[in-house]
Amino acid sequence: MQFQSLHNKVVIVTGASKGIGHAMSLLFAEKGATVYAVARNVGLLKALAASTESTDGSIIAAPCDITRSSEVQALITRVIEEKGKIDILINNAGIGHFGAIHELEEQQWDEMMAVNLKGTFLTTKYTVPHLIRRKSGHIINISSVAGTVTFEGGGGYCTSKFGLMAFTDVLTQELKPHNIKVSVICPGSVQTHFGGTEPKDYALEAEDVAYMAYQVAAAPKNVILNQITMRPVVPQPK
Repeated sequence: MQFQSLHNKVVIVTGASKGIGHAMSLLFAEKGATVYAVARNVGLLKALAASTESTDGSIIAAPCDITRSSEVQALITRVIEEKGKIDILINNAGIGHFGAIHELEEQQWDEMMAVNLKGTFLTTKYTVPHLIRRKSGHIINISSVAGTVTFEGGGGYCTSKFGLMAFTDVLTQELKPHNIKVSVICPGSVQTHFGGTEPKDYALEAEDVAYMAYQVAAAPKNVILNQITMRPVVPQPK
């Protein structure tokens, strides 16, 4: 198989200030892409942009609240004006609050739906017309195993991630006639202290998920890696 080069590709990564998004930004830049790293924390984004050692690619800090339509529109317009194109959109931003459904605060529920679903909707909404005009591009959504199976205490988070899976399926159908790829990656436990939880020692590394995203993006032109589930190998008791 002939894998694609990411050299000179323009990539948007949301939730880039830490965790999986941080790792993806560094890896894609290392592979030669120009990465617009998107998050709300300006300081962390600037530090990320300055930390890349790539001589081929680059990371550009792009502060944006993806739950705000006007900011997302401005972001997409900026990228197209500066680089002339968008090749890959990675919807990675996510937030999790965990607890029994009746104990979740309304604000916690709203925040998960806003970031995990509405944010992905907005970045996609304003990017897709550009991709359709170019008749090329790739949208990669970072979901979770929690988007495929439920667990106690995950009512709000699982709801948002199951919604993201449905969103991805519909998007796949709508964009297939326009030669636009759509993929979703569903990692299990990752060592990122996500949602304030303590990760297990054997959990996936953020770099593991980043490398899978790279493989999905670099797959041969005639191949769509549509849905990938990643789980850590659980050590067996001796």
